[in-house]
Amino acid sequence: MRTTSNPGARIWIDRSQIEPKARNVLNQINKDGRLRHPVFGNRKRWVNQRSQAGWWSRRVQAGVPRMRAEVERVLGDVRRDLQ
Repeated sequence: MRTTSNPGARIWIDRSQIEPKARNVLNQINKDGRLRHPVFGNRKRWVNQRSQAGWWSRRVQAGVPRMRAEVERVLGDVRRDLQ
């Protein structure tokens, strides 16, 4: 088991698994509040959708307390299993 004075978790996306045209989607949503996407996955029909700039960041920040609680719960389970 590894412990440090600054524990944390990271969420990452393997950009090589995302289509080249879609790699900038989250940055685009956050910066401009716009998203272009296919209708129900139909690559022949695309639409532009608007949201408030910063939408993604605000949603993630709102979920931080729940994410932190879940990580602490899982770590507690692991700690109990190791004892």
